Amino acid sequence: MKITVIVPTYNEKSKIGLVIDALEKEFRSVNNHQAGILVVDGNSSDGTLDIVREKSKEYSNVELLIEKEKRGLGMAYIEGMNYAMNVLKTDAFIEFDGDFQHDPADVPRLIRELDNGYDYVIGSRYVPGGKIPSAWGLHRKILSRFGSLFVKILLGLKTNDNTSGLKLSRVKNFAEKLPLDGNKILSKRYAYKVHLLYEMAALGAKIKEIPIVFLEREGGVSKSSVKDVIDTLRVACVLFLRKIKRVFGGNAA
Repeated sequence: MKITVIVPTYNEKSKIGLVIDALEKEFRSVNNHQAGILVVDGNSSDGTLDIVREKSKEYSNVELLIEKEKRGLGMAYIEGMNYAMNVLKTDAFIEFDGDFQHDPADVPRLIRELDNGYDYVIGSRYVPGGKIPSAWGLHRKILSRFGSLFVKILLGLKTNDNTSGLKLSRVKNFAEKLPLDGNKILSKRYAYKVHLLYEMAALGAKIKEIPIVFLEREGGVSKSSVKDVIDTLRVACVLFLRKIKRVFGGNAA
């Protein structure tokens, strides 16, 4: 199978080269698959693009896709997913952070579960063995836990980490049917994750969570915000209303 690791970047000059090297090292333990990296960049101005271009000369499996404009994390991933499926003809893709909040060593673990027959593999902070950064403040820990639990209860999901950003998706019969369009996805920010998780579950994807240790962003500065928490709750509520409408045939919006 061809597997593409999608890495969104914007002004990640200090890290992206190291991330690519670390992923390439992990690919060596991936047997029977063709693994590659797709960097989706929001038109960085700090030299990130130059580094990725140099790495693409060093590694033939590194691709660069430049967005015309920076439209948010969700849209960067959506554009990367469409490119991976339609241009690279990938069989599965992995969503991966570009600043080492995700551990490259977890990539082979996700792929092993694909080999075990799973269609959607989530790197989970909230299953036994999973961890969040100890440096997080109490309010952030509570918001993260509450958001994930709220989504689980409201949408009737069986998964525990419903806002994880580290996921593997099988394309055939599943990812190819997702609403990967700027006019259909409910959020162009972090909450796109909730929408796609819900749709994958609705498609009958065989889902598994594996424990991961979520790492603190270097410098301790989070890219998420209160707006993202509110957006996550909004997306969950919209999906719930759609679910009610389908079940009862009512006039829910």
